[in-house]
Amino acid sequence: MLPWAMIAPALAALLLIQGYPLLRLLTLSTREFGPRSLFTGQSDFIGLDNFTRIFTDADFLAVLLRTVVFTLVCVTLLMVLGFLISHLLMGVSPWARVVLTVCLVLVWAMPMVAATLVWQWMFQPQYGVANWLLTRLRLFGDMSVYDWFSHPTQALGLIILLTVWKGLPFVALTLFAARGQISESLYEAARLDGAGTLQMFRHITIPIMRPVLAILTILEVIWSVNSFTPIWVLTQGGPDGATTTLGVYAYITAFSRNEYGSGASVAVVTVVILALFSVAYVRRLSRQGDVV
Repeated sequence: MLPWAMIAPALAALLLIQGYPLLRLLTLSTREFGPRSLFTGQSDFIGLDNFTRIFTDADFLAVLLRTVVFTLVCVTLLMVLGFLISHLLMGVSPWARVVLTVCLVLVWAMPMVAATLVWQWMFQPQYGVANWLLTRLRLFGDMSVYDWFSHPTQALGLIILLTVWKGLPFVALTLFAARGQISESLYEAARLDGAGTLQMFRHITIPIMRPVLAILTILEVIWSVNSFTPIWVLTQGGPDGATTTLGVYAYITAFSRNEYGSGASVAVVTVVILALFSVAYVRRLSRQGDVV
């Protein structure tokens, strides 16, 4: 019983801080909770009607597919660019490494709302620095009044770039720390055997860093799916819902349509999807012996 007694405070804190809100969310998703319920505190039990309502909503499938694409692009860019930056940090001089690390930490430390507002200003139609610079360069003609956020593809692309830019420091610094734990003797032995850079990357770096990559992938998938602030501040899910993902869809359903039960059911579906993905991913890696 001693191990259980030692972890009991942490388990109690997790159950209180995370378990209760999840239970409350699940309860709310099975009730007809609308504006009237906010004042009376009463809500009728309706079972799975909220889930039926969202699954029959024509917009839900499009939102789900958009969330999958958004997450796939963000996670792929984060992992690839994070690997490249971590490799760069390993090869530069100490003073350059310090400068790069400080820059990454400053980006990471910037609040998401502030970072999103900076990007919003950069791509502002009339006074944005991006439009001014592109107009000066004459790459695409006169871009001085071009509204990036009124075009679905460009708006979603800017949101992806902002999400990747904000999350890249965490990935790069984590991979850099993991790469620093690999003994250089392994690479020296591989060079003596005639291995090239790509071969060492494939047979040494990737296998040893695979547990770290697994954790990073799961975290980035969760954070990308739940991404809300950059989308809401920049586009509020527009134009015409073209940048709405599951997090924004849940917020709009609950607080714009005042369908709090349906909004809670969207959140429950999101939690279930992420939980299934995480469990399946970890089980697959465990069978391969990559994580224990």
